[in-house]
Amino acid sequence: MTAKKVDFKRSKKWEQELNKCIRCGYCYELCPLFKSYTWESDTPRGKLILIYGMIADEIKPNQEIVDKIFQCFYCKNCSDNCSAGVPVTEVLTDARADLIEAGYDVKGTIVEIDENLCSVCGVCVPLCKYEALSIKDINKDQKKIEVDKIECRGCGLCVAACPSEAISQIEGCDITLPELHEKVKTLIQTYEDMKLIIFCCNWSLFPGMQLSESPTIIKAPYGIIVTMCSGRVAPELILNAFHEGAWGVMVAGCPPEECDHDGNYKTRRRLVLLKNMLKELNIEPERIKLEWFSTGESAKLKNAITEYVKELEKMGPIKKIEIQKMVGG
Repeated sequence: MTAKKVDFKRSKKWEQELNKCIRCGYCYELCPLFKSYTWESDTPRGKLILIYGMIADEIKPNQEIVDKIFQCFYCKNCSDNCSAGVPVTEVLTDARADLIEAGYDVKGTIVEIDENLCSVCGVCVPLCKYEALSIKDINKDQKKIEVDKIECRGCGLCVAACPSEAISQIEGCDITLPELHEKVKTLIQTYEDMKLIIFCCNWSLFPGMQLSESPTIIKAPYGIIVTMCSGRVAPELILNAFHEGAWGVMVAGCPPEECDHDGNYKTRRRLVLLKNMLKELNIEPERIKLEWFSTGESAKLKNAITEYVKELEKMGPIKKIEIQKMVGG
């Protein structure tokens, strides 16, 4: 495939900043994508090197490189931990714009819309803080949801909220609902005394926990699954955890004023409705717990987990008959 000619008019302004990168590697220690793929080209450092090479015309753009540039969740752990002060995500955004303008079609961690499933209900549009989703007219009788591939941050709020499951993301990063379902199932089936599943926000607690190898912590009777945002935790994910045998589920997110995506507001409303549904099924609504934690408050998280496990042990497991009602059995 012939490389498209790219005029890096936006990216070239960062040439001096790219020269400041000392390749120390602090950026990738906390990168969720690197933990999923473990390739140097998936690290923030690797992406900066690729961008620099393309700007200097030492590397020719191709589809593989372009997809790498578009694989980022904008958690900003890289920028926050860069000893040289390189604004990594800002560099990536401008590189994205240059590559899109050159005509590259990309996927990366950006959401995709299945137009065969999408009813254009518009539920997803106001959820996106970055205005990456909009309703566009195809003709006088048809509309569609359009994704701004430069602005999409890959947080997945729209994926969790879509009533027709028309929005999806790339597999392999432990972010899709099937992948998260599988993580829950594996934890509960592997560890007999697994009582509590915790969905933990990547933005707030992931850096403080220093997960150097895996986005999952297992300390039975509980397991922590890192998600890209608390707003990513869909109701069916929690119900599935109960169905698999969990006694309780905790969602650990950023405090409302600290969330980059406003996902915690959506989470709070969603869980209120879910708790009301549990009451109708004769299941204690206390089996769902929502807690806020700022960056670095891993000790607070541990204390909250300890106290919650004690509460769950008093309640005991969910009765099988109630689980059958919950899943419609």
